[in-house]
Amino acid sequence: MKAVQLDEGNDSLDLTPMIDVVFLLIVFFLVVAKQVSERYVELEKMSVAKKSQVAENPPNRTIISIDETPEGQKFYWGEQEIDLEQVGICVGKNPDWKVFLRVHPKVTHAVVQDTLRAIGNAGQVDVIFATWMSPG
Repeated sequence: MKAVQLDEGNDSLDLTPMIDVVFLLIVFFLVVAKQVSERYVELEKMSVAKKSQVAENPPNRTIISIDETPEGQKFYWGEQEIDLEQVGICVGKNPDWKVFLRVHPKVTHAVVQDTLRAIGNAGQVDVIFATWMSPG
C-alpha cells in the first residue's frame, strides 16, 4: 500500500488583507480627526458685539439654592436656610423678580422638579437654572 504524501506548501499566514485593513483604519481616523477639529472656532476668530455692555445695576433676582450635604439636601433662599415648602412663599414675596435656581450636581432630578413645581405654583415662570458646587 502506498502512503499518501502531502504537498509541501507555504503554511505561513497571509498578512496582506490585515495590513490593508489597518491602513484603511488609519486613513479613516485621520479624516475624522480633521473634520472634528474643524468644528471648533478659535476665540480670536469669533465676532465681537461692539455695542454690548454689562448693566451696572443687574435686575433683582430671587436666589434659591439646593445643596447636597452629608445630612441630605438643604434649601436656601439667599443665605437663609429654608424648607421645600417655603420655596413658593419666598418666590411669592417678589413676584416681578426672576428666579435664579442653583442646584448642586448631585441633587436628583425629582427634587429639582419639586422645586420648579413650587416656583411655578407661586406664579413665577421665569427661572434661570445653574449648577454649583458648595465651597469647601
